[in-house]
Amino acid sequence: MDRVDRRRFLGYTAVATGSLLAGGLGQARPAVAQAQFTEWGWPLPYEQISTKSRQWLQGKGWWPLNAGFIVMWSGEELLGSILMNEKLLEKRGLEMKWQTFVAAGFSNEAFIPGRTQVANTGALGVLALLANNVPTRALATHTPGITHEALVPLDSPLKSLSDLKDQKVLKRPAVVGTTTGSTNHFGFIAASHHLGLKENQDFSLRSLPPGELAAMPKGLDVTTIWEPHASNSVEVLKTSRRLESLNPYYLYSGYYYTRREVEENAPDVAQALTDAFVEAILWGKANTEKAMSELFALPQYASVNKALIKRMSDLYFFWPKPTVYYPFDDANGVWPKEEGRISKWAHETGAAKREVTVANWQDVRRTSYMKATFDRLGWNAPERPPFLPKDWGGVGNLPYKPYAADLLKGPAPFPEPGELKKPWTFMGKTYRP
Repeated sequence: MDRVDRRRFLGYTAVATGSLLAGGLGQARPAVAQAQFTEWGWPLPYEQISTKSRQWLQGKGWWPLNAGFIVMWSGEELLGSILMNEKLLEKRGLEMKWQTFVAAGFSNEAFIPGRTQVANTGALGVLALLANNVPTRALATHTPGITHEALVPLDSPLKSLSDLKDQKVLKRPAVVGTTTGSTNHFGFIAASHHLGLKENQDFSLRSLPPGELAAMPKGLDVTTIWEPHASNSVEVLKTSRRLESLNPYYLYSGYYYTRREVEENAPDVAQALTDAFVEAILWGKANTEKAMSELFALPQYASVNKALIKRMSDLYFFWPKPTVYYPFDDANGVWPKEEGRISKWAHETGAAKREVTVANWQDVRRTSYMKATFDRLGWNAPERPPFLPKDWGGVGNLPYKPYAADLLKGPAPFPEPGELKKPWTFMGKTYRP
C-alpha cells in the first residue's frame, strides 16, 4: 500500500465513513461504496497502463520514458521534483528517467528530436514547438500567472520601461538581457508592443541564462526574469532593483506536455501523466516539509537562499487551488486567446518562425485528460481560471489587474461550494458537495 501503512489507511477510511454518516447521509453503505484514498486525497488503487502501451513505448525506444523539468522556476520545480522523487508515474506502471534544465530553450533541444518525451516549459517554449511543427500534446498548465519582472542596476536612471522609448533617458538603445526562447523573452515582447518600444531603435536584446541575468552583468541596462530569480537578484544578491513587473502586459502560462505520438498510440499513458501531475500537487500540499527537503537535495539548490525558495513555493505551489492547472481551451476564454495574442507579435518580431494562431493553441491542448482526473477525484472542472480576480478585464485589456500570487495572502480555500461533485477525503477530513 502506497506510503500509508494498513492501520493509518484504515483509520482514514473510517474517518471518511464516519464523516459521511455524521453529515446525515443515512445508514452506513456497503463497503464497495466507501471511497478509499491515500492520506493526500488520491483514490486507490492506482490505475496501471496497459501491456499494449508499454510494448508500444518499448518499440519506440521510449522505455524508460524520458522526462525533464526546469529548476529554479517557482512552482514548476516542485511539481517535477515530486513526480521524480515520489515515483508517481512508476506507481502507474511506467519506467521513468528524469533530467533537469535551466530554461525552455535547453528543454526544447532535447524534446524536438525526441530525446525527451515529457516536458514542462513556459508558453514561449511551447510556441517554439508549434512554430516548428513538433507534434505536442499539452495536458495541463502549470504555475499560471507566475511573476516576471524587469530589473535594472542599482545606479540606473530608469524609472519604468517607458523610459526606453525614443532613448529619452539613456540617449541610446538600452541593452536588455533576456533568455531567448523562454517566457521572460515573451513577457518583454508583450510589454514592448504595448509601450511602443522598437528593437534596434529603443533597445537591443542579449540572451543569457537566468542565473547570469540575476547577477546583473556589466553592460546590461535591463534584465527580464521570472521568479525566484527576480527576488534572488534583488533581495539576496542585491545586484539589482525592480523596475516594474511584466504581469500587466502578459498573462503567463506554463505547460506540462508530451509528444503527440504518445497520446495517439497510448492514450492511457497520457492519462497516467495527467493523474500523476495532479497527485503531485496533492502530495506536496500534504507533505510540505518533505517536498522542500527533496527539492533542496537537488544539486542546483545547494547554495540557494532556502527561505526565499520556500516563500516562492508558498506563492506558486502550496497556496493556489489545485484546480488552477486546468488547461482551458475556449477560444474566447483565456489561454488560447492570450497565447495567440502574444504569438502574433512573436512572429512579427522574429521570435517565432511562423505565426501560431488561436486555433493552433486550442489544438495543442486536451482538456479531456484533466476532466477525467477531476472526475476520479470527485472535483468539478472550474468554469473560469481560479487565479484571476473576479473583475479581471479580459484578454488584451491592458494593463491587466493584479492576479495569481499578487492576490494571495495565504492558502486559497479548497474545496469551496460548487467545487466538488462527490465526497473527497484529504488528510483525514472528508469534504462533501
